Amino acid sequence: MKELAVRVAVAVVGIPLLLFIILKGGLYFYLFSVVVTVIGQWEMYQLLRQKGSKPMMVAGLFSGQVLLALVYTGPNALLFFVLLLFVIFIFGAEMFKNNGSPLINTSATLSGIVYPTFFWGSLLFLRENVATLFAKDYSFGGKFVLLMFVAIWICDTFAYFLGKQFGKHRLFERVSPKKSWEGAVAGLVGALLTYLLVYFLQIIPITIYVAIVGGLIVGIVGQFGDLVESWFKRDAKVKDSSNLLPGHGGILDRFDSVMFSSVAFLALYFILQIS
Repeated sequence: MKELAVRVAVAVVGIPLLLFIILKGGLYFYLFSVVVTVIGQWEMYQLLRQKGSKPMMVAGLFSGQVLLALVYTGPNALLFFVLLLFVIFIFGAEMFKNNGSPLINTSATLSGIVYPTFFWGSLLFLRENVATLFAKDYSFGGKFVLLMFVAIWICDTFAYFLGKQFGKHRLFERVSPKKSWEGAVAGLVGALLTYLLVYFLQIIPITIYVAIVGGLIVGIVGQFGDLVESWFKRDAKVKDSSNLLPGHGGILDRFDSVMFSSVAFLALYFILQIS
């Protein structure tokens, strides 16, 4: 009961703040992205260290933030050059460390840059640029990202409660013993219904194609992201990626579905751009 109260309290404070930042966009969302990715990278590096690797955390964090700044500012020769220097440094520095396996350490450092920074960077890019596809109003990007979050929350809610009530067939027991196929299908239906409802009510101007594909992305890729994060934690033998958010775990625990969905939506963005 106490844990539930803590979870609710964090949600009551966190959700309105998150909604404000998403809708405001710009520098607000960029700075929020910096916080999320720095903490998320730190969590990822802790998981990797549990497996015996020795990632270069400082170099990885700086590289991740240069990459994020590059996403936010758009094409920038100086930032790209700095990012390239960091990547070369990461490869070269391992030759002088003589601490563990250079191959494993370098791979671990680069993994922390890709996940979560590149994944979250996809979301930052969408927030700043997706309006060019559907509406010239900058606020559309915030509504589009907010819709993704809402669809993920509904997907998780459907998957949890209906899976708990009707789940009989394990989805991937080795990775997440409690998840069921019934819950996964319920989550997919919840995500699709959310996007279709937004389309038919024209809450935001998306096409039926985007509504269907969006629901599939959240319902399939989003749940896949949750499974991947569970897989990482099980492999590292930890319950949560961190204890940052009382009752909710860490950044990677809260935003795994968002980050994986964002990469898929980024692919959809470029497909629509060239079609």
